[in-house]
Amino acid sequence: MNKPLPQSAPVVIIGGGIIGMSTLYHLAHRGVPAVLIERRKIASGTTWHAAGIVGQLRDSNSQTELGKYTARLFRDLEEETGQGTGYKQNGTINISLSDVRHEQLLRQHDHAARMGIPSQMLSPQEVKEYWPALVIDDVKSGLFVPSNGQVNPLDVTVALSKGARQKGAQVFEETRVENLEIRDGKVVGVATDRGTIATNQVLLAGGMWSHLFGKAHGITVPLHAAEHFYIVTEPVDGLTSDQPILNIIEERNYWKEDAGKILIGGFEAQGKAWAQDGIPEDFEFDELPFDMEHVEEDLMRMFSRMPSLENMGIQTFFCGPESFTPDGRPYMGPAPELQGVFLATGMNSNGILNSGGAGLTMAEWIIEGMPSRSMGPLLAARAHPFQANTRYNQERAAESVGFHYGIAWAGRQVNSARGVRRVPLHREFKEAGAVMAERIGWEVPMYYDAGNPTWPDSPSLGWKPWSEQVKQECLAARDAAVILDQSMYAKILVQGPDAARALNHVCGAQMDVDVGNSVYTQFLNSNGGIEADVTVTRIAPQSFMVVTGHPSQMRDQYWIKAHAGPSWNFEVFDATSAYCLLTLHGPKSREILQSLSTDDVSNEAFPFGAAREMDVAYARGWVIRRSFLGELGFEMMFPTEFTAGVYEALLEAGVPHGLRHMGMFAMNSCRLEKGFRHFGHDIAEEDTPYETGLGFAVKLDKEDNFLGKARLAQQKEEEGPAYRHRMVSIKVPGLTAEEGPYLIHNEPIWKGGEIVGHVTSGDWGFRLGAMVGLATLEKEGGAPKAWIDEGGFEVQIAGQMHPIEARLGPFYDPKGEIMRN
Repeated sequence: MNKPLPQSAPVVIIGGGIIGMSTLYHLAHRGVPAVLIERRKIASGTTWHAAGIVGQLRDSNSQTELGKYTARLFRDLEEETGQGTGYKQNGTINISLSDVRHEQLLRQHDHAARMGIPSQMLSPQEVKEYWPALVIDDVKSGLFVPSNGQVNPLDVTVALSKGARQKGAQVFEETRVENLEIRDGKVVGVATDRGTIATNQVLLAGGMWSHLFGKAHGITVPLHAAEHFYIVTEPVDGLTSDQPILNIIEERNYWKEDAGKILIGGFEAQGKAWAQDGIPEDFEFDELPFDMEHVEEDLMRMFSRMPSLENMGIQTFFCGPESFTPDGRPYMGPAPELQGVFLATGMNSNGILNSGGAGLTMAEWIIEGMPSRSMGPLLAARAHPFQANTRYNQERAAESVGFHYGIAWAGRQVNSARGVRRVPLHREFKEAGAVMAERIGWEVPMYYDAGNPTWPDSPSLGWKPWSEQVKQECLAARDAAVILDQSMYAKILVQGPDAARALNHVCGAQMDVDVGNSVYTQFLNSNGGIEADVTVTRIAPQSFMVVTGHPSQMRDQYWIKAHAGPSWNFEVFDATSAYCLLTLHGPKSREILQSLSTDDVSNEAFPFGAAREMDVAYARGWVIRRSFLGELGFEMMFPTEFTAGVYEALLEAGVPHGLRHMGMFAMNSCRLEKGFRHFGHDIAEEDTPYETGLGFAVKLDKEDNFLGKARLAQQKEEEGPAYRHRMVSIKVPGLTAEEGPYLIHNEPIWKGGEIVGHVTSGDWGFRLGAMVGLATLEKEGGAPKAWIDEGGFEVQIAGQMHPIEARLGPFYDPKGEIMRN
């Protein structure tokens, strides 16, 4: 406490939990002696009471690699620092109690093999050999990952602190950060109760304190504290220290050995928000009152699963706070609202297993300007301004507690904080039978069922309760017409003298086109990777409308502004709420639209890719000739107040032609048949346009030295068309929609006895009557077309091998004639 604060520091980290400390450690090991400020003692917030489970297998390749890195770090840290961490590789066992969960474990087993993580499927009796007192009457199977383990959270935080300080980093405890000092939209210092530290880089890693601190500085940090409970038994005779951790997802609990006792924690479906009136100033290593009534049902499941618990005696009933986010994922990376501020917070009770990879990633971000692996799902810039609403975060956090447990499937829905954002036709769609899902606050029509417009609660990984409705919507798109509302998609207006220059700098395609042209393109990073997948329409000489997916509403605006020159004269305006986006698709769509407009919408007058400001019914707005379904299609963008009138006119004109509503499930099925990439599933920050079949959208000869140009030029010259990574469309002959099994995500692709790729997304294609998907293939020295065309590929779905057809082009309308005529 007597050590004076430095007057300046290259980086200041706010928060002394394991995430902040891991970042301090990794910065120090890269030659950046950062300063960490902690309000009380290190690890005194939530880190100290964490269960300390260390898992590796995640949904994405990049996150799995970071999980593997964390395990290696914990293994080596004790040797490096001399500080014990309590780390041990005793493995984890996940068990299934239903056919759906059993299939998920089989799929995880396949995924683990692809990621180089040894795993083993267990029979119920083999599960019992590891946990003899467990009731296994309803157990279907288990998945054992021997290289997973556990660690003592407080000890490992101390070890990270010691390792950082040995490399020149400084830690200041009992020091309260009062505010950030800001000048011209940039952070220039951190003011504390002991003085101010000048710095131009700050990491906010304050856990449950981050939301209100960020909000006070205009930074959106969507999270809130919620209660998390566990119990610890008296010492158990015969319990060995290498007892594998047990996860029972369907009963929402985990079991682990803890100093000769059994610790059992629960993640109830509906938890309890904590500190709704603010976190007490003196909070430090504190416990919360244990609400026996609230967790009684969860406790009963634990005791039913192991009846001998009644005779063991419970030594501890523990409850402590953890921070949870609205979507169950952390917020990491630059804060778009304030230059120089980074976030690494909202770990959703996964702070320990995230810590090594999170610290490594944040150090890379701070030093090099970008991480070495894709972090798209975790980007801080994905937060939307409304998510700074504290009440919203309080209500959602209570439900977020249960996001990681329970069966995850396409029909899993949130119930809290609903109805936050509604498209202009929300009421009309509900009356038409829309079944809505929540997406970043939006109520989004997923499918239409006027007879039963409610979400089903029967999990399925194959044919689903809504599949028949989706089938009819897809067939209508092929044979007649569908109307699809995409008003929740972001509309970003970029305008001014340097608007074309700003867009050309981040886009691979040529943006300096004539007014009335719509361009499909990607935002790129300096490595040539894809940061956004958008269409851009030039609506005036100095005005462009960027349309992007609703999750990217904020991050895409940030990307444009963050990479513009300081003297460039343009502005970025979020026009999402100003316009609807109604889209009309199918062979009858032109006839329907023409009946409502005096403008010529023939193929000769209005070709594919064109954009026109035109009359429709009694409105006037922009119509763009495009379709994400691969059909003849028109995207219609009108000022919001005209939406209802246009919609009613479309229905009146279209119903006689077989027009029907379409939801997002059907759109996804259609785009997979057509081989259209989905940003976040099929393409992301580590993928280049050339590797993903989107090289046609790159114009290397344009004058602008756009982001990633050098890397893409090098890739094209050195690798030619035989890039090491190639994205293909795949089809699995012989499967049925009713019986499956379904392509979903991450299924390994084999050829010649080796894994050569994986599925990025898949589903049943109702227009083709086949199981279809997109996959990325990899081959040392390049994957030429001839290698792909020779075939011999198989996909592994839930442990079973199925021959597949693979091609560079789509299976539905491979020449693109339907949507261009």
